[in-house]
Amino acid sequence: MRGMKRLMCAVTVLAGACGMLFSQGGTERQGTYPDKEVNVIVIANAGGGTDAMARAVTTVLEQKLGKPFVVVNNGTAGGLVATEDIAAASTDGYTLGVFSNTDVANFAWGQKNSNVSVDNYTYIAALNTTSDIVVLKKGSQFKSLGEVISYAKANPGKLTMGLPSPTQKMSLALYEKATGSDVTDVVYGGGNKVFADLLGGHVEMGILGAKFVKQAKEQGLTILGIMLDERLDAIGDIPTFKEQGYPMSNPACRMLVGPKGISQDKVDVLVAALKTGYATGGEMKKNIEALGEAPLLVVGTDLAEFLKQDFAMRQDYYKDAR
Repeated sequence: MRGMKRLMCAVTVLAGACGMLFSQGGTERQGTYPDKEVNVIVIANAGGGTDAMARAVTTVLEQKLGKPFVVVNNGTAGGLVATEDIAAASTDGYTLGVFSNTDVANFAWGQKNSNVSVDNYTYIAALNTTSDIVVLKKGSQFKSLGEVISYAKANPGKLTMGLPSPTQKMSLALYEKATGSDVTDVVYGGGNKVFADLLGGHVEMGILGAKFVKQAKEQGLTILGIMLDERLDAIGDIPTFKEQGYPMSNPACRMLVGPKGISQDKVDVLVAALKTGYATGGEMKKNIEALGEAPLLVVGTDLAEFLKQDFAMRQDYYKDAR
């Protein structure tokens, strides 16, 4: 995706600009905001990838800004309730949230009885970049992507694809469109359950987050590819589907957000603290890499441009899916 490719190239510039961007009045502002505890709503239960990302970020924000950043987990209704709570919070900057671009788009356009709108948030920073991978079950008869595609075309609907949640239906649609194949999806209640059934041989393939790469390799599972335009150095030598002749891109990034209307001076304080954490050797960068994620700090107009393109793509997908 062109927007994400630009952002990947911009990460060096962003890190180098740590002492330049958002520096006006930074020291003075940090003395006034925050001056009390900040709650950070995480739209998932404790222990998952979104929760781990939030804790990696809030730990460093506490160190840099000198006030507690308290993680509040709420996975009710798949995170829908918490996503709505973030939008409804006060705009004073003392209630923030962490969710991904894929989460908020799914709630806005793919979820019935949802009051979520992508326009109801202040997007402070994208924290990482990742995407979905496709993994074969343990002991699979297939040895390559080409073999899987050939079989799926000859046997429409026979191969099963495990999905951690309904959100991955978009990745499945991209996979089927790019490969010209038809598979049967099986929706689970989380990536760990998909992974367990891949190990047990109960589902032929699975769509998983890139954080499962290490586990998949340790268990000898075949990873067919990742849904990005370029490889992610953080996860090793996993090929993209694009380089194998089947272009599909579904970039995901977890973001620090707040309700729409947080003042720019408070956003600047948070961004300045994030930048020091992402600088070379910074604590936040190390924390995120330790999670098996690729740290990528994107803010300001670069983030706005990416989200504009990304949300347009996702809105079109959900419109066609109805």
